[in-house]
Amino acid sequence: MRPQVILVGTLAVIAILAALGEGSSWPCCDNCGACNRKQPPECQCNDVSVNGCHPECKNCVKVGAGIRPGMGPGPVVTYRCDDVLTNFCQTSCPEAPAP
Repeated sequence: MRPQVILVGTLAVIAILAALGEGSSWPCCDNCGACNRKQPPECQCNDVSVNGCHPECKNCVKVGAGIRPGMGPGPVVTYRCDDVLTNFCQTSCPEAPAP
């Protein structure tokens, strides 16, 4: 086997493992919005967060004020990633660690 083939194969495996590592938690969605009829479907997620959007989100929108449970009275600004992504709703988001 040629060394170039081995090198390309090794780099491909490394790239796949890297993609499965840190990036595996996004895109994820717990509150799926509208999806189109393409196969696989492209969907929008209705999850909101007080901490902003994931760094890979290209269209983060401020969706208004909500109330953060357990944090006392008063409005809290929330954000939603408005991207439409293939299989956005396929994976549920991991639970955030307890404070």
